[in-house]
Amino acid sequence: MVWFAVSFGCGIFLVDFLNQFTFAGFQLGFWFAQQGSIYTFVVLIFVYAACIARIDRKYKVDEDSDES
Repeated sequence: MVWFAVSFGCGIFLVDFLNQFTFAGFQLGFWFAQQGSIYTFVVLIFVYAACIARIDRKYKVDEDSDES
């Protein structure tokens, strides 16, 4: 849902509003359409992995636990 909101919301629907601002020399709407959604997706992968690791530790099914 977050990635959809960033890629379609910021890259397509809000592009005219966001293009009023610049980021790294580019209009913000263009940046979100080209790079921002990709960065958001990568961050979501790390957040997901951290959440799953925490759940694994909570229920003692993590890969580092001893099974002996």
